[in-house]
Amino acid sequence: MEIPKPADVAPDTRKKKPKPREKTDFSQRKGIPPTSLEDAVSRLNSMADEIARNGYHPKYTNAELKALAETGDISKERYQVRFMESRHLTNNGAPGMLGAPMRGVSGNGAKYWSTSFDQLEDADTNARLISDKLGLDYDPNAEYTLIVIDTEKAAPLTGVKSVPATFAKVSEFANRELPKEFPKEFTDTVMTPEFQDQYGWHYQEAVDSGALENKWSTKVNDFEDYLDTTDLSETEKKLLKQRMQMQDKVGNNQYYEGNGLTRDKIAGSGNHYGVVETLNFERQPVNLQQLEEVGAIAYVSKGFK
Repeated sequence: MEIPKPADVAPDTRKKKPKPREKTDFSQRKGIPPTSLEDAVSRLNSMADEIARNGYHPKYTNAELKALAETGDISKERYQVRFMESRHLTNNGAPGMLGAPMRGVSGNGAKYWSTSFDQLEDADTNARLISDKLGLDYDPNAEYTLIVIDTEKAAPLTGVKSVPATFAKVSEFANRELPKEFPKEFTDTVMTPEFQDQYGWHYQEAVDSGALENKWSTKVNDFEDYLDTTDLSETEKKLLKQRMQMQDKVGNNQYYEGNGLTRDKIAGSGNHYGVVETLNFERQPVNLQQLEEVGAIAYVSKGFK
């Protein structure tokens, strides 16, 4: 019998099982720090391809994040990540700073909230994804910037003081740096899960009623207009207004968890918590250009959405 030539063989029309997509094993990457700012930038950018292939997967579980917040201090990790709106890159035509200006008892510089490279590595450079992971409200009309900070090079210039974002540590920070505005008797009352829930609820009601123009507002007079429509006592109103002033000065907003973790707002992530975060106060006014010139920061992305 004649053996058919290859051209005479009928093609195999059966569907072949696709090869499984290669997936990054995060367990092999936990605790492995970047070797340089350039390495950190490269690794953050590389996650875009990973997410495009396999979708977003949180690097840590809720339990792991809680353990990191309770037992670790991510502010001690060398490479930190700062995410902010690009409009803050300049200030009246001059280079901006890593955060909003703040004058405290121990200095006068920038105040900002951040997390470590390790905590944000899984979110690449997608502004909405990063915003949701950090518990922030994403603004589709804004442009964002992601910066990696080499704290070993930055700290000697900025004199930065960093604290975990817990009720206790942020209260101590406010008592120490802004004692007149936020004394201990005030923070003992408002820096609790119960009062935070109350503040978050009334803040959202003020937004929904139109009294506050958006979810970023810290206009106390507008908040007072809303509070005057409630049946709250004058003491309660005073505390809530002072709490908004604290949000404006310190940055613990209506979504603040108080346990050192951000709220995860990523749809379908399966996590309640996003990252372990840190409150930073630079006690020397050092701008972004000065930090870049000494190799203390590197931009991952500028002006992205």
